[in-house]
Amino acid sequence: MNGHISNTPPGGYGSYFPQMNGYGSPTFAQAEREQNSRTSAKALYEQRKNYARDSASSISETSQYHVEHLTTFVLDRKEAMITVDDGIRKLKLLDAKGKVWTQDMILQVDDKAVSLVDLESKNELENFPLSTIQHCQAVMNACNYNSILALVCKEPTQNKPDLHLFQCDEIKVSFIHEDIESAISDSKSGKQKKRLETLRMISKADSAIPPPPQAPAPVPPGTITQVDVRSRVAAWSAWAAEQGEFEKHRQYHDHEETAEMIAARIDRDVQILNHILDDIEYFVTKLQKAAEAFAELSKRKKTKKSKKKGPGEGVLTLRAKPPPPDEFVDCFQKFKHGFNLLAKLKFHIQNPSAAELVHFLFTPLRLVVQTTGGPELAGTVLSPLLTKDTIDFLQYTVTSEEGQLWMSLGDTWTKARADWPKDHFIPPYVPRFRNGWEPPLLNFMGAPKEQELNHLAESVANVAEQQRKQEMKRLSTE
Repeated sequence: MNGHISNTPPGGYGSYFPQMNGYGSPTFAQAEREQNSRTSAKALYEQRKNYARDSASSISETSQYHVEHLTTFVLDRKEAMITVDDGIRKLKLLDAKGKVWTQDMILQVDDKAVSLVDLESKNELENFPLSTIQHCQAVMNACNYNSILALVCKEPTQNKPDLHLFQCDEIKVSFIHEDIESAISDSKSGKQKKRLETLRMISKADSAIPPPPQAPAPVPPGTITQVDVRSRVAAWSAWAAEQGEFEKHRQYHDHEETAEMIAARIDRDVQILNHILDDIEYFVTKLQKAAEAFAELSKRKKTKKSKKKGPGEGVLTLRAKPPPPDEFVDCFQKFKHGFNLLAKLKFHIQNPSAAELVHFLFTPLRLVVQTTGGPELAGTVLSPLLTKDTIDFLQYTVTSEEGQLWMSLGDTWTKARADWPKDHFIPPYVPRFRNGWEPPLLNFMGAPKEQELNHLAESVANVAEQQRKQEMKRLSTE
């Protein structure tokens, strides 16, 4: 946030030490310098005063806060939506159904308006002049969203006011509330006084030194060199080449696993599958919300007469933007990993069965493929490859329509590892889940081996990601 006050004016304060002549009395030239010094001191005082006034002016200009827009309701008596409490109640219902879609943005406050700014493009989405803000309220711990800023705004062209709800995580919602209230108060009184004090208080609280961390500082990563990358890739490729022998060895020793061990493996795979299904559902909801916002935006543009942006259109425009390509790639990877898990679990899960879940997954898969304009992007997603067992399972399970979609995605979805050249590097796949969840380690023989391989896969994936980012940075620079 801008508006921090500096304690040092642009020029140095300076000091005056009178130079005495040999007899201990000031000379005429020195007396003149003393007079000039008094004049300079007065000028310096005026300079300080002006600087303080300018600093006070600069601190009141603009403050910015990172917030998440939750939703906007129209306050309508017919909809039993009159107060902020009514809005919070409806927000809880939407959240329980998974229908709240948050959107990151900047909430900006100055002496004229509260505005919403796109986090990436920095374009202004909405502008609420202070005179149109009827009510501002901080709502704490009312639901899963525990730090909500509520703004009730009504422009002269609107019949009914809008209730905008924002989640505020990075700074206390009470600070934002006080900032807006003080801006409204100063706007009504015509004096820049109350907000200046509020911003000083926020600035002081925001710049307070945080407590020391409980955990020790992390060890800095080692330098990633090309030699290191090659050795890691070689190690992973060697492990992949040995997988045939390893699988045979493991099948030979399967009878040595106890029922408890088998149950632990199955439970772990089921947990991973559930998190994959959650992330896919979340992403598809994101696409649906973007489509709804786009449809609403198109509808408004057809009905309105002027080209001027109406209330709420800025947020709708932001919500109508599709997710970036890397999020589509992540979703496609989770579809493939999900199919592999279903093939592993086909004899172990019921209600729904693995086959039923395959049909369930093809519906959102078709939607995501259509959203990207066809199978081209999905066809570029190499890792993870489907296993031979997964391909056999899908061929036996899918309908003719699902089979057409599957085949249209190309070799990266229809060929197992054995069908690719041995020297073709297949990047390891380490799933990352939206909520930060990580699969539990299996606490019996074989777990150290599994953990070692997971760490190896993760390090290779991280190196590949670093290289990709460096290449993108180089290309953008060029």
